[in-house]
Parts: sequence; C-alpha cells; structure tokens
Amino acid sequence: MHDFPWWTDSQRALMDDSQKLADEVLIPIAEKCIYKKAFPWEAVKEIAAAGWFGATIPEEYGGHQREWGVTGACILSEQAGRAGALAAAYVTSIIGATQQILHDGSEAQKEKWLPKLAKGELLGSISMTEPYAGSDIASLETSAVHEGEFYVVNGIKRFQTSAAAADLYMTYVKTSSDSHDRKSYRHLTGIIIEKGTPGFSVERINEWMGSEGMYNCYLRFDNARVPTENVIGGEGNGWQVMMRGLNIERVLSAAVPLGGMREAMRYARQHLERRVQFGQTTGSISVNQFKLADMYSKFQLARLLIYYTAYCADLGRDVPIEAALSKLFSSEAGLEVALEAVQCMGGNGVMKIYPVERIMREMKLNQIAAGTSEILRLLIYRMGTAFFANILKMPHRIIDEEVKRPLPIGNTSKSRLVSNETDILKLLAENYRVNPGLHMTLGDIKQVVDINDEDLLSYLDVLENKGLAQQWQNRKSQVELVKATLTGIKEANPPEYYRYIPDWVPEKDIF
Repeated sequence: MHDFPWWTDSQRALMDDSQKLADEVLIPIAEKCIYKKAFPWEAVKEIAAAGWFGATIPEEYGGHQREWGVTGACILSEQAGRAGALAAAYVTSIIGATQQILHDGSEAQKEKWLPKLAKGELLGSISMTEPYAGSDIASLETSAVHEGEFYVVNGIKRFQTSAAAADLYMTYVKTSSDSHDRKSYRHLTGIIIEKGTPGFSVERINEWMGSEGMYNCYLRFDNARVPTENVIGGEGNGWQVMMRGLNIERVLSAAVPLGGMREAMRYARQHLERRVQFGQTTGSISVNQFKLADMYSKFQLARLLIYYTAYCADLGRDVPIEAALSKLFSSEAGLEVALEAVQCMGGNGVMKIYPVERIMREMKLNQIAAGTSEILRLLIYRMGTAFFANILKMPHRIIDEEVKRPLPIGNTSKSRLVSNETDILKLLAENYRVNPGLHMTLGDIKQVVDINDEDLLSYLDVLENKGLAQQWQNRKSQVELVKATLTGIKEANPPEYYRYIPDWVPEKDIF
C-alpha cells in the first residue's frame, strides 16, 4: 500500500511491518475465528506483542506516540480492518479508555493504566449507549451517587463493543439531576469501571450484523461501588471528556473500513481476472472495469481524507469537521465498494466461502456504529455553517446601470443615511428587485446603513404596523428576517423602478 509524503520514516516502516503481520498472521487467525464465532484472542495477543495498542500512548508510559501517533493508529486500524472483528477490539481499546486517560486523567491514573494498555495487558471498552439514550447521549439514565470514597452506580448500558473481553470500561454516568447542570451539560461524569467490580455484570451478549465472534453487550450496574479515584476529569466534566475523545474515535473508526474495502477489492479483482464467461474474462467487460474504477476512486479518496485528518491531529490541530467527514465518507464509500464487489463476483459474492458478503454486512454496521451517518451529517452541517460563515456570507448586490442586472459591488460602505422608516422600506424594496423572493437579515441591512439595532427594530415595527413590511422571528422571539410586503413594494417606488424587459423581447408583446 502506498504512503503519503507527510509520513515519517517510522510510519512508513510501521505500514510495511503491519501489512506483513496482517497478511501472514492476523487474517488467517481472524478468518478462522469468524467461522468458529470466537473472539480473536490469539490475534489480539499478536498485535499486543507488536506494540499496536501503544500507538497513541507517550513513550514514558511504554507507547509509541512520538513515532507513530494518530497517523500510526490509523495505519494499524486499516490493517486490522482487513482482519474482520479484530479491528473492533483494537480501536475500541484505544478510544474506550486510552484517549480519555491520556487527555483527562491524573498522573496517578496514567501511571496505573497506560503502561498496561500500551502492552495490551489491559483492554478498554467505551460505555455510553443505553436502551433509551443513543445519539441523544446527554439523556442517559445510568446514575452514580457519591458516597464517601466510592460512587454507587446503577443502570444499564447496551451496544458495548468488546465488552466481556475488556478490562477497563470508560463509562459515562449521570451525577446530577439539577436542571441548570443539565442545560450546561454539567450533569455527566466519566469514570473507569474495572471488570470484577461487585455489582457490575454482563446482562446480554448481542448477535449482530457481521463481526462474528466480537462481543457486543448489555452491561448492568447494580449498586456497583467504584472508587472515586477512577473518575476521569472530575465530577460534572463527563460531557467535555466525551467530546474531546470523539475526534480520535471518528478518525480511527473511519480507518477501519479502509481495510474492508481493500479486501473486497482484492477478491473482486481476482474473481474478474479468473472468471470466464462468453469466451472472455468478466474483467474484460467494460461495465465491470467501471465498477473497479469507482471502487478504486472511493478507496483512494477516503484514504486521503482520513490520513490528512490524522496528520492534522498529530500536529495538534482540532479536527472536528475533518473527523466527522472522514467517518461519514469512509462508511458510505465502504458500503458502496462492498456492494459492487459482491456484484462483480455474482453468485460467489453472496457465498460465505469468500469474505466479501461478511464485509458487506460489516460495512452497513459502520454506517451506524461510532456515530450514525445522519448524526454526522447534522454535525457537519452545524459545524460547517459556523466554519464557513464568513466565506459564504451573501454579497451585497445592486442593479448595475450598464447591464441593468444585479451584480455584487465588492467593497460595501455604509453610505446610506436613515432618517425614518421610509429609508428602510426603500432598502427592502431594492432587495425585492435584486434578490427576488428572499428576505433580508438585520445584518444585511446594517451592512449598507449605519444604524443601531434599537432604531432599526423600531422602524421595522412601524412598517409592519402599516402593513408595509413583515418580520420573521426565531424560536427565541428575536427578529431574524424581514421583507417588504407587496403593498410596501408598491409604496416604496413607482412601477418603472422594478421593470426590466430584455432587449430580445418584441415591443408588441409588452403590456
């Protein structure tokens, strides 16, 4: 597999070594575990011995953060993704204890847990989702009450990947029912709960789509007494701890489908090169060549986006949009690639003798796990709206006297004077002429006139009371948009002001 120009020599060596381990050891073990529906313990031991679990852990705790970092963790996630359920065990341990301890844990917590996590002696899992709180994780019900040197935890979690196999569970609990804390997201606390804690048990092992042999569990907490020293980041800071870990979770989760895509393409291509129909290989048929071209394109684009995001994360940049985009695009592309691979292989594509049908099922799971595609799109919309606010700001346009059409004027100066509501009405009427059908924001108006909010709202109220303008308010009863009514448009200017007839229209057809 090719590298990227910004990779270090250590990361390039890691790619070569991890690919060799995946080809020669991990994939054969993982494929057998899939048929046996067994947790891939042997493969986990192999990657632990190779130091994979320490990719993001600093060297002073036994890891490889400086030489591998998030980029290295993505390289390893991609290779683990070629070995089926192994990827879930690997990524979950990093995002379900390691990152939270690393960024928000105390020095004592780091010294206690990070060296063992780096060696794979301890596996982590993340415990967020509940029966009635999924994407709306702020509404979780599992509670923790502070009693002396312990927190008493009660509740149920579900869909916990690697649970039953993991040793440390990064668990988010409700520690306050105060409405003010809820509104400010100070009602949650993150706490490490260790396997073996009395009152902490597995309620159910789920049988889920793909990932045969990988545990996915319901967890119960029945008066589980957890030491206060296991709290990560302090009581009431669970939401912040959770959010800080999501970027790395998303980019690593995005890297996993790369491995599945690669395996799907590998089997599809070898099938097309070796399957003869109508006197030719099926790979000689243009439609199948187009399928492979689309698969290659989606794989390469996903890989570029993911490793760019990882590189930025290693530089210390905040990457919320990039991480969400990586997870969304990789999950969507992964399913498309897997579906096309199945199609290229025809009847063999749906047989369990080849891994592509399993990969297809797991790719669908990727669109739901670690943040659904719908939630990611919502986040991207919200973050993108803020991020692009300045560069996507609507330009101020006026009617150009030469071409008689609305054109942006570039530099806008607040040259208009406002002495009464009529001046505002004329501006609204001009907007009707320049941007038909669109309201104006208060910011649009203040872009060209020097006026304070109080005076502007006062003039708008006068116009509305006269039926010449209409305001649109948001849920907080704040005026956001305003337009001239049809009566106001007529009141502001004579008909000739608005008239525009192109030169090519015969005069006889104008009335």
